[in-house]
Amino acid sequence: MIGRNAEIALITGLIAESGTGRGNAVVVYGEAGIGKSALLAQAARAAADDVLVLRITGVEAESELPFAALHLLLRPARHLVAGLPEAQRAALLGAFGESQGGAQDRFLVGLAVLTLLAELAEERPLLCLIDDVQWLDRASADALVFAARRLGAERITMILAARADGAQPPVDGVPELRLAGLGRADCERLLAGSAADLVPEARDRVIEEAEGNPLALLEFAAALGPEQRAGRLAPLPLQAPRLPLPGRLEQSLRATVRRLPEATQLLLLVAAAEGSGSLELVLQAAEGFGAGLPDLEPGERHHLVQVSDGRLRFRHPLVKTAAYHEAPLARRVAAHRALADALDGDEHADRRAWHLSAAAVGPDEEISDVLAAAGERARQRGSHASAATAYERAAQLTVDQGRRARRLAAAAESAMGAGQLARAGAAADRGRRLTGDPVVLARLVAVRAAVDSEHGSPAPAALIDAAAGIARTAPADAASLLATAAAEAWFAGDHTALGRAAQLLESVVPGDDPVAGTVRGMERVAAGDPAAGLPLMRAAISPRDPTDPVAGTYAVFSALMTGDDEAAWELAAARVAACREQGLIGALPHALQLLTQAQLLGGRHAEAAESGAEAWRIAHDTGQAGRLRHLHGILAWLAAVEGEDDTCVRLARQADGAARERHGSGWGGCALILLDLVRARYDAAAERMARILDGPLGHTVIVTFAMADHVEACARLGDPGRASEAFARFDAWAAASGRPGAAAVAHRCRALLAPRGEAEAHYSAALEWHARGGRVFEHARTELLYGEWLRRARRRSDAGAQLRSAMGRFAALGAAPWAERARTELAATGARADLPELGVAAKPLDALTPQELQVVRLAATGATNRQIGAQLFLSPRTVGFHLYKAYPKLGISSRADLAGLDLGRPA
Repeated sequence: MIGRNAEIALITGLIAESGTGRGNAVVVYGEAGIGKSALLAQAARAAADDVLVLRITGVEAESELPFAALHLLLRPARHLVAGLPEAQRAALLGAFGESQGGAQDRFLVGLAVLTLLAELAEERPLLCLIDDVQWLDRASADALVFAARRLGAERITMILAARADGAQPPVDGVPELRLAGLGRADCERLLAGSAADLVPEARDRVIEEAEGNPLALLEFAAALGPEQRAGRLAPLPLQAPRLPLPGRLEQSLRATVRRLPEATQLLLLVAAAEGSGSLELVLQAAEGFGAGLPDLEPGERHHLVQVSDGRLRFRHPLVKTAAYHEAPLARRVAAHRALADALDGDEHADRRAWHLSAAAVGPDEEISDVLAAAGERARQRGSHASAATAYERAAQLTVDQGRRARRLAAAAESAMGAGQLARAGAAADRGRRLTGDPVVLARLVAVRAAVDSEHGSPAPAALIDAAAGIARTAPADAASLLATAAAEAWFAGDHTALGRAAQLLESVVPGDDPVAGTVRGMERVAAGDPAAGLPLMRAAISPRDPTDPVAGTYAVFSALMTGDDEAAWELAAARVAACREQGLIGALPHALQLLTQAQLLGGRHAEAAESGAEAWRIAHDTGQAGRLRHLHGILAWLAAVEGEDDTCVRLARQADGAARERHGSGWGGCALILLDLVRARYDAAAERMARILDGPLGHTVIVTFAMADHVEACARLGDPGRASEAFARFDAWAAASGRPGAAAVAHRCRALLAPRGEAEAHYSAALEWHARGGRVFEHARTELLYGEWLRRARRRSDAGAQLRSAMGRFAALGAAPWAERARTELAATGARADLPELGVAAKPLDALTPQELQVVRLAATGATNRQIGAQLFLSPRTVGFHLYKAYPKLGISSRADLAGLDLGRPA
């Protein structure tokens, strides 16, 4: 390849690196004709003889066929499908339409792809080349990108190529290689080999017009006639001077097509419309136009197409585009109709549906029904993007407004399932204008509300109104809408909506329904009556059906809100385990978020870092922007505890941070308050908390707990009265919760607010409550404050005991600034104040990365690499790599040695 030495060296290096067990991926971006396909071909040539090359090219005509590209890529690995973990095997076979039930989680197919490719790479190294990614069906693209991000220890290189025209979203999370145009010298070298007869004037004009694009160089040179090549006529006289390069290139190619015999043009039109390259199908459809195999010869002679092994291939996708668009609309419609007629049998139902769709020029109920059926098949197979397109097109061709609204509802739901928020919202809005059917409206409102919530603008009232419309006819669906509405209203601070949701939910579910009890409890807490609300929530901690994700999530929330850290941990861990077992990758980040919260509040900070990191990684990989906002806030709080100031501020801002956090959970703002507190910025902490308490989040879990921080900040400012209202709210919550940790912190607050003569009794009471268990971080903070009080009372020995204990607890949690503050106070007593090593309680686990820690814990239970990989959504080889890296850090040499270590509890 001329002018691509650096790119070739990079690709060759990646292939060599993966051969040593360091998998990698790269996406090559560039405009049409820039040389992406040529670079992939060079990569295939550069691969060693023992490397297995898998190659597919996205086909525009197949971009709505569910998993079409993936099915083709994985053919060499089909003998390994039977050995996949059960959930992955079921998902992959369902995606391919080979089993009932379909793919329940679109990301589980990606995990199956990773496992399958990893198994294949055990036999020999793999080079996966995926060209024209912009034309892959969305389901295949999602699965391949999911796998590409996880090629940690595999003998796999994956190279994807995509146009950089902005028509498709970028391949996020994969390193990029962007191809620029060739320089002048390389352009001249390229033309010297293919157009040596050009006079300098013509050559210069071709180079100028081509803008360094290799295909354009060759095509523009080839388009010149003899007089132009000799310089006797102006070169490229038909090029529009201001038309962008792709347009000029297509014009040139269309001119070439136009010069072909009419029968050849018709045959190329059918081939372009058919898209997949089946020569048999093209000839069968073209027969009705009077075109046949001999008519291909002019196209081959002009190097527009080539035929081999029964496949007809265009020289470049732009040639196919030119052949298609050069034909008038009537001929294009006729070509698609002929192809639809030629496609018989159930196995071709989807292809036939899309050709019929392309042939429709106005409303057509029969074709609409065919497309709706194609959408349902795509939905059942887990190809939500393809389903959305089919339903949308079916709606366009439907005359009846009611049916059109139902199909738009299906389109909106499918687009939501594909993570295409803007598309889902637009379809929902169109559908809502067409129908008054309460059931359909409820579906459309649910999608619109989910989109708005993801964008940070929840609309609980709309959900409640929709639920009211179906409360009698579809109570289960109404209950689901109301559960969602209640959560949205809680975080939006919409007390009116929360009350409406509670009242309506109580009317559509049994009287002892735990979710209804939780929602009513939430309404009471939000109204400032925790004495009435918390008992209702406490009763809902044991859900009637632990497998119900809604009830399970509400149970965790109830445990968190009532301060029952142990129950919250157990319930959240069970939810995480269920997501892993069922392969619910999309639902896992929320479950892990709840677990992270429970671990943080319960003093399991190392475990929280592990769970939070995994939640963030999967939420990022699956495009859950709203979930990431919540996670940023939670991880910011952990960063504040550990003294990672810059990280805390950055994450809090990403959570739409501080007091301006909009429709979040409050974690980002409370993280900054905690950071201000440990850095002695008491004014900032108090002001920030005042803003939060004036906003919609004053009743949420973290803000309730952070009221104690507000008390401390105000007490240190010498203005305890400033915190009286906040303390009254916290004290009422603590009394209603009945938890020892809450009672302990309430007494600590009283000590801070009390006159000097009364403070010690409250500190002593706080420590007595702490001794009953829970909240190690809060216990250490109480000891620190009591120790400071004792030192100022000149009781140095008593102060030293409290401060030394606090310093040890903080150090064990990795709470560096807090441990340092305790050390400083201890030194002020005149005692020796050597700071313990941070994280000593987690030894030897503190040397491990969060993912290594997860792997080690699961390995200690006896799980195999394959089983661990299925739970953590990693390949078995990557699991083995993490174990290999972890053993030296733990001072052991084998799996058997794990049994003797205290590894804590896996999520």
